Amino acid sequence: MAAAAARSVAAGGPASLSRFRGSLVAAVLGDCVGGEFEGAEDVPVENVLQHLNSLDDESKGSGILEYSDDTAMARCVVQSLLTRASFDEQDMARRFAKEYSSSPGRGYGSGVIQVLKKLSSPQLSDVYQPARDQFNGRGSFGNGGAMRAAPFALAFPDLADVKRFARLGAMLTHSCSLGYNGAVLQALAVHLSLHGALNLPQQFIDRLIAEMEEVECDEAVQNDARILKEAEKPFCERLHRVRDLMNRSKVSIEEVISELGNGIAALHSVPTAVFCVLHCLQPREIFPNSYGGVERTIAYSLALGGDTDTIACMAGAIAGAHYGLETIPQSWIRCCEGAEDADVSAERLHMLYHQSSQGGRSSCEGSSKNSSNGSEKKTGAK
Repeated sequence: MAAAAARSVAAGGPASLSRFRGSLVAAVLGDCVGGEFEGAEDVPVENVLQHLNSLDDESKGSGILEYSDDTAMARCVVQSLLTRASFDEQDMARRFAKEYSSSPGRGYGSGVIQVLKKLSSPQLSDVYQPARDQFNGRGSFGNGGAMRAAPFALAFPDLADVKRFARLGAMLTHSCSLGYNGAVLQALAVHLSLHGALNLPQQFIDRLIAEMEEVECDEAVQNDARILKEAEKPFCERLHRVRDLMNRSKVSIEEVISELGNGIAALHSVPTAVFCVLHCLQPREIFPNSYGGVERTIAYSLALGGDTDTIACMAGAIAGAHYGLETIPQSWIRCCEGAEDADVSAERLHMLYHQSSQGGRSSCEGSSKNSSNGSEKKTGAK
């Protein structure tokens, strides 16, 4: 019990190295582990636990679980931010295109494949144009921008930069506001978690709502919401549902899916990931007492079914930023492709972050002159 308690306590102070490492590594783990149940409508908790218990089998060797496009694109974000020490849309777009070309079998959806192929053209002058052209100019509202948004929170100490660059980074593939604002929400959640905000869960969700109220005070948001028949401020409305679910004494998995969703649309997955983290801050009867917070969060994300790899990836990034690397089982890390690389990258991001904190905003100023919209995934909307 003492070990379990230790693995449920946040590690280090605000923006500590452990939190950086925990966030990036747990995101990869969520992606790799979540692939087992992706697209499933019904995932019994027993099946989730059986799958996770199998990760402790040392006879299986290392790297047995492969990452998907979620991690592949997040790695591009990380490498671009580290190489340029800023946001550079041209560099990031080139990396997305090159990554897809070198490893196309990571589960990319048909819609984003079209964008990535266009981004590879040397004649392309505006890297945001392919995304703007998607779906007859309406762009994509999928969660492909959000699934790779965590590194923006780990690179930029200033919250305004986190929101700005998460949005612009998402718009390389997702030009609909319901797509790129999902990335903003995800990056915001990681940023707040990195700074210890999850120690006060009610204040955490209230802060997210307040920030997204400001983000969604935009004509483009309201227009996109009307077209898609959503609430005027769709992410705010979902976050209010998250807060309502938090305040219930008991919440079934069916209620969570009904209220928040578990699909590939950003609106139906980013608030869900946030809820998974909040719901699993305390031990849950359905999970072993030995589970720490990251384990509970990822396990619960899988039990929801649907887009399990991406929801677990996003929830893992938020939870990992709260609990830190030391809370994550080494057996899980050994089993997941890319986890060790993520750990190394997290250390480099930690250095960049604190250099930016000490040196002001100069290293955070990207070229980012263009703005735009949209992207996709497995069924064409991620």
